[in-house]
Amino acid sequence: MTRPWRRFRKSRLAQAGGLLLLLYLLGALFAPFLAPYSPYTQDLRAAYVPPLAGVSLRGPGGELGLFVSPVFRHPLEGVQVNWEEKYPVRLLVRGEEWRWLGVTGNLRLLGVEGPVRLHLLGTDEQGRDLFSRILHGIPISLTIGLVAVGIGLLLGAPLGALSAYFGGRTDLLVQRLVDVMLAFPGILLAIVLVAILGPGLTNAMIAVGIAAVPIYARLVRGVVLSLKALDYVEAARALGASHGRILFRHILPNALSPLLIQSSLQMAIAILFAAGLGFLGLGARPPEPEWGLMLARGREYLAVAPHVATFPGLAIVGLVLAFNLLGDALRDALDPRAR
Repeated sequence: MTRPWRRFRKSRLAQAGGLLLLLYLLGALFAPFLAPYSPYTQDLRAAYVPPLAGVSLRGPGGELGLFVSPVFRHPLEGVQVNWEEKYPVRLLVRGEEWRWLGVTGNLRLLGVEGPVRLHLLGTDEQGRDLFSRILHGIPISLTIGLVAVGIGLLLGAPLGALSAYFGGRTDLLVQRLVDVMLAFPGILLAIVLVAILGPGLTNAMIAVGIAAVPIYARLVRGVVLSLKALDYVEAARALGASHGRILFRHILPNALSPLLIQSSLQMAIAILFAAGLGFLGLGARPPEPEWGLMLARGREYLAVAPHVATFPGLAIVGLVLAFNLLGDALRDALDPRAR
């Protein structure tokens, strides 16, 4: 593994994808500290405020710095800014109390010393801070991807391995089941499963995971078929090794490379599918800061506030791109023909 790992580290794709994913992981880990406000805090007077509204680089006396003026949306005249009042933006400011990963605190990276709010990416239809909601949506999307890939891997890999190893009627039965599942597009299969299980974030993760089962089953089946007739497998069988030992000790470990590549790419697919379910109202329920749900709500206000849909969409694109870049880099690094 030393040479493939060296190629992976030197890959431009891996470096770009790893850096992008690291930013998302840091955002997920420190979301309450980095977010200026709670993702659920509303201010209906400041609905649809555009990004950086009321932000200026000069204070009341002309001094340089970052300052925020009061912003509100007038029913007829649109967004109004009171430039006569300016309040400084400070680092490490005490704000709303938060609880995250068992830790309680009220310290935030950015804050305003005054009765105004800083909206880096603007606000949504209920005056909630978009930057804070997008940050709190990162762990939701990552959890969806991990759970969905875990379900697909844990169910699909053993199913494909048993199908290929025993062959005969077992292989015929399993592969016909896989064919039926593959006859549905992945997102359509997930929609059908959510319709059966009921809408909700947990059911969406289960549905996306089950939709990935046939992909892993076919992948592992192909690998096991190519390995089970090799000499070292025949030697293990001649020495009296059980079927379980041969399959899980000698064959499946050699399928880790394609499984690792597929899992990286499947993370991106799972996040997209979950966002699609949220967009259709079958995933997370309001007021959860899930990106697909935010995108669906923002679609209704494109003419008034296009940023409400733009930034959650860009967040989805960035995270999916990170996993796709890492998957491509893994494929190139683990390809034996590239050695």
